[in-house]
Amino acid sequence: MKMRDDDDYGRASLRMPTVILAASAAIFVVLAIVLLVNGSGKRNTVHTDIAARPVEEEETEVQQKDTLTADDLNFWDMYQREEDDTILDQTMNENANRKSELEEREADMRQAELDATDASAAEEDENADPAADGKHTLVKHIDGTTEWLTINSSLQLNNYENTSFQSKNGLVGYYSNGKQISKTGADISQYTTAIDWTRLRTEADFVMIRAGARGYDSGKIIADTKFIDNVKGAVGAGMPFGVYFSSQAISEAEAIEEATYVMTQLAYAQMSVENPGAVIPTQTDSQTSGTNNTVPGVNAGTGIDPSRFNTTTTTKDANGNTTVLEIDDKGNTTTTVTDSNGNVISKTTVNTDPYGNVTTVKTDEYGNQTVDTININNGNNTANSQNNTSGTQNTAAGTQNTAQTTGTTTVNSGRFRVTYPVAIEMHQIPNAASRIDSLNNSTRTQILEAFCGAVEKGGYNSLISANKEFLLTKINLAAVTDTEIWVNNEGNLPDYPYLMNMWKYNTGNTLLKSLTGEYGVDLSFIDYSVR
Repeated sequence: MKMRDDDDYGRASLRMPTVILAASAAIFVVLAIVLLVNGSGKRNTVHTDIAARPVEEEETEVQQKDTLTADDLNFWDMYQREEDDTILDQTMNENANRKSELEEREADMRQAELDATDASAAEEDENADPAADGKHTLVKHIDGTTEWLTINSSLQLNNYENTSFQSKNGLVGYYSNGKQISKTGADISQYTTAIDWTRLRTEADFVMIRAGARGYDSGKIIADTKFIDNVKGAVGAGMPFGVYFSSQAISEAEAIEEATYVMTQLAYAQMSVENPGAVIPTQTDSQTSGTNNTVPGVNAGTGIDPSRFNTTTTTKDANGNTTVLEIDDKGNTTTTVTDSNGNVISKTTVNTDPYGNVTTVKTDEYGNQTVDTININNGNNTANSQNNTSGTQNTAAGTQNTAQTTGTTTVNSGRFRVTYPVAIEMHQIPNAASRIDSLNNSTRTQILEAFCGAVEKGGYNSLISANKEFLLTKINLAAVTDTEIWVNNEGNLPDYPYLMNMWKYNTGNTLLKSLTGEYGVDLSFIDYSVR
């Protein structure tokens, strides 16, 4: 049995599809009509426009279409690009600032790393053993204390190989390919009490002879009593030699005075060697026996100051003859001998220039003169005689005409050359105050340079002699790099870090059998005799 409501629902369900289909058909018809109408109108409009517009307007429209773009008509986009450019510039500036900050920060970090590295290296250097790092050298001061000094790498360093030093019977030589290329020397003075020159010639190649010294307290120049004898000995043995002076100069003027003194002593030694019979002005030394041939006015042992030359000394002999020795302020001398009646027997004038060149004028009792000029440095030597042809000479018997004599030329022999250097030795005095102690390094350096400059002008090689401590701590070593160095550094190997030309390695007074007393034994890296 069907319910009523169910039957109504069934009929309603059948009607719904029919309605939908009818509505869809109606909508389709309407759309077709609309499309048909619009298509027909558009075709008519286009046709009318083409027919009505001129050709010029069509070409203008085409050109506008070719040159204009949508972006050209988009003013909002133009303003937007300007704003974007401003933002971009700001961004770029900000980036540049950040880059600069980063670079500065990076530089600070690198510097911090370098500082840390330097600090670490300094700490390592401080903790390192200076005896093994090759950067330090040990100095023993005069008071007994020691100190490690940093080696200055800007100076010319000692490049000698330790393995090339060989000792034979205590004498040290420097060898290359089994051959000794150094020269052995001895430095001698009045304190070398005996010298066997023949034997010394077989033990050594050269000698350095002490000319004198300046008192470390008094400041007076003191002659070495054996200087001329030692020069004669060296010349007689055929040994090359040099000279040294122990200085305590406290000014450049005193240094030049010392250099002049040494060159004058050499001039007198030259006169003595060349003219064994020549009258060399002498000064009796009241503190020692005999006389010594030294610069007039300079007493060996007493140390007369050359600045006080201006003296006159009168002596008489057993025959009643009187000798008057006059010394001027430059050390030039005039020796006049008269008899008991005051008649002149002889007169000798010796003038020495600052470079050791000597002019001697001898006048005999008849007034005849002999002029002898010695230039010790260039080897020139001239002797001329001048004769008086008339005049009178007072004698004990009265007045008589002078004898006329024939002029003569003296030919000298035995000329020597000083082939090794003329050295200035400077050092402090152990356990005593010395004149140079109060000087600063710059002044000491200038004094050394003044001495060396004076002897070089005189034609000699110059040399600075000192111990290691003095060279490294008491002068400005970098200022004298052009001057050769003679180092007093005793031992089997040189413990001096810089370049040296001569080395005194022993003062024990036992190595050379030809010498007794005090002397030093030296090694020269240069053969000055053939230089």
